Amino acid sequence: MFGYLRLILAILVMLSHLGIRVNGLNIGVIAVVMFYILAGYVVSYIYSLYKNYNLFIRDRIKRIFPLYLFMVGLTTLFLLITDFANPHFTLFNIFTNLTIIPLNYYMLIDNAILSTPHWWLIPPAWSLGTELQAYILLPFILLYPKIKYISISISFLIYLLSAFLLIQPDYFGYRLIVGVLFIFILGVSIRNKTLFDKLFLSVIWITSSLFLIFHINNSAYIRETSIGIFIGIPLIYWLSIIKVKFPLNRLLGSLSYAIFLSHFLAIWILDYFTLTEKGSLKELLFTSLLAFAIAIVGVYFENKSKKV
Repeated sequence: MFGYLRLILAILVMLSHLGIRVNGLNIGVIAVVMFYILAGYVVSYIYSLYKNYNLFIRDRIKRIFPLYLFMVGLTTLFLLITDFANPHFTLFNIFTNLTIIPLNYYMLIDNAILSTPHWWLIPPAWSLGTELQAYILLPFILLYPKIKYISISISFLIYLLSAFLLIQPDYFGYRLIVGVLFIFILGVSIRNKTLFDKLFLSVIWITSSLFLIFHINNSAYIRETSIGIFIGIPLIYWLSIIKVKFPLNRLLGSLSYAIFLSHFLAIWILDYFTLTEKGSLKELLFTSLLAFAIAIVGVYFENKSKKV
């Protein structure tokens, strides 16, 4: 069932990058926060299978990088052929784009390859950088309760400081691992279900509810992150206890990741050939179809490479 949820969340991210808002809210931010919670849940499950840090990290690298590098290759080919957005390649920005984690620190490191718009190769990949850092840290949080308690305390405090505008809210309340690590741990707690985990989930859910009720800082995505937590905790908990096996779940999960990676390339291709008008229904339809087509090709080659 998680594959279906992933696909819906990936589509929401794509729609947000097409400028679609719901009551002024960025639906892509809500989706990314729910991705964070789901990633924490999955890490807890996968690490319980391996019980070995090196094997776990290898598994995550195999999950993240092959399809990512395929999409990077396609995007690079498109840029080289078309010269779209006046790309400039350097050893440094190639390295930061390939290794992903530096993309999470775009506010400190210039990873851009495109000039106008000023983007790296896969714009949503900054959140993959956050996710990779979570993969590195979460096994230690699973193994050592003290690290878990300290991580939750520090990360949630940073998030609260950002929510009340005492520090930069966009970076520390949504993007950087120091402010969102506790959101990944929510997913861990949904699966673990200890007394502490239940208390932690309750406190964070109630806090997000209060933020929404009292309209705490509607700027800089704090409202969206609160909604993501408010919806994500009960939804992912509910999906985790469903025992029914749904068809195509694994395939849809793979497609969701591919759509997440491919939709900006689809937008740029349509921009280059001026096939659609910005903000039009035609743009939405064509971008969706092209992103899905690229995603299907990517998943096909990824699966084929696994069999070699």
